Amino acid sequence: MTDTTIGRQTASYRQGLVLGLTMAEIMLLLVFCLLIAVGVALSNERAQRDEALTRLKKVETVAAADAAVVDTLRRNSRLAELIDRTARSTSQRDIDEFWRKLVESSDVVSRMQRQGVSIAALQEEGTTLARLQQLIAKGIDPDKVVRDAALASAIDAALADKGLGHLSPEEIAALIQKALVPPKPPDVADRKNGHTWPPIINLSEAGGYFFATGSAELTPNFSSALRTVVIGRLLDIAQEFDVDVIEVIGHTDEQAVATRTSNLDRNLASVTLGTNGPETLQWGDNAGLGLARALAVVELLSSDARLRNFRILPLSAAQLIGIDGRITRWDGLGNVQERRRIEIRMRKSS
Repeated sequence: MTDTTIGRQTASYRQGLVLGLTMAEIMLLLVFCLLIAVGVALSNERAQRDEALTRLKKVETVAAADAAVVDTLRRNSRLAELIDRTARSTSQRDIDEFWRKLVESSDVVSRMQRQGVSIAALQEEGTTLARLQQLIAKGIDPDKVVRDAALASAIDAALADKGLGHLSPEEIAALIQKALVPPKPPDVADRKNGHTWPPIINLSEAGGYFFATGSAELTPNFSSALRTVVIGRLLDIAQEFDVDVIEVIGHTDEQAVATRTSNLDRNLASVTLGTNGPETLQWGDNAGLGLARALAVVELLSSDARLRNFRILPLSAAQLIGIDGRITRWDGLGNVQERRRIEIRMRKSS
């Protein structure tokens, strides 16, 4: 009887089991699984939140930098105008040119800072930079001022050396004017004793005649000198020696040109025919550079109506002829301003 009662109770107990677990145990297991799932979800949310905060900090840093740039632009109206004008341009060349000038300006400021000139000093009204800006705004060429000052110093030194320091400015000007008057051509008897050739006009970097760095583009000062002083001198020589051919010879120093592909064989015709300008030329050696620079001078001279009856020819001597008129000794002097020059010679066509 007792065994029968125990058996019924055991069977009744087993009826409340699932997989050997009571309902209470199953509920506890479910709650534990839910807690694990919630923990995993919270961990993922926390990781996403941390990642979002990191991105937000980066965005805030960039925004602060952009705000500083915008503030700088607002305080510099000229730079803002430049950027606005460049941004409206659809030409990639204009954008690249603007970026090049911006980088060059940054390099200049950096070099001045390394030499002890502070940004605050550059921005002050009384600084040399401010005075240069004032000169440019008034149409005065700072390079010409420097050359005039150097010329004045050289004249003062020469006068002091010759004991002529007592001369007035007018007397000094008269002496210089007299020296500038070309000598009269020799008569027939003198010519029989040897050749009398027109003088060679030498336009070197050492004399202030510059091309843009690494290019065949004439600087504004060089262009101005060609249109005024040089063409006037050519006309005087032509009248004096009865010549009608102008040879423009481009000379370089011994510095090697950076390796690149030359397009002279393809583009020279379009430049000489006037379809394109010399700035479209790309050279691969000093011979090409000398020719491109000679072509730039020829283009300017040919555009002047005063020289329309002259035959103007471009030539290149590369780095082969030194300033002494002899073949280069290849002594590796490299960067020599006197060697980088344009020589203009005149002769008769017949």
